[in-house]
This record gives sequence, C-alpha cells and structure tokens, in this order.
Amino acid sequence: MKSKSNLERVLEAGHFAVTGEIGPPPSADPEVIREKAKNLKGYVDAFNVTDGQTAVVRMSSWAACLIGKEEGLEPTSR
Repeated sequence: MKSKSNLERVLEAGHFAVTGEIGPPPSADPEVIREKAKNLKGYVDAFNVTDGQTAVVRMSSWAACLIGKEEGLEPTSR
C-alpha cells in the first residue's frame, strides 16, 4: 500500500532520509510540542513521538503527533 507520504517519496527517490524524535511533555501543554516541532521543521523528512517514555505519565503520542502535524511535520506510523 502506498501512503504518498513525504518520507515515502524521499526513500523512493533514493535520497537519504532524516527523521527526528519528539519526547512528549509530562503535561497536556501543546505549546511544548509546537516549540519542538518548530525546531525540527525544515530539517527532517518525518518525525516520531516516543510512547511511555521513562515510564512516566506524559501527553499521549497520538495527541503529540497531531500537534506536530498541525505545525507542518509528517509523523511516522508503526
């Protein structure tokens, strides 16, 4: 199945792909994710959000991915 994602296009073109990782905050503050996404924008082809980081309750990775997407980044999926 083709996703038509930016990451897929980069890889199919034979280019080196760069991905980044965003660690979700131990709160529900979306500004934390927005700031991290702004730092990655223009430098990565896709990003992922860790899940269950350090076994501490944090913002859900699903919610953080949506915020990153709103900021113009492409989340990877598993």
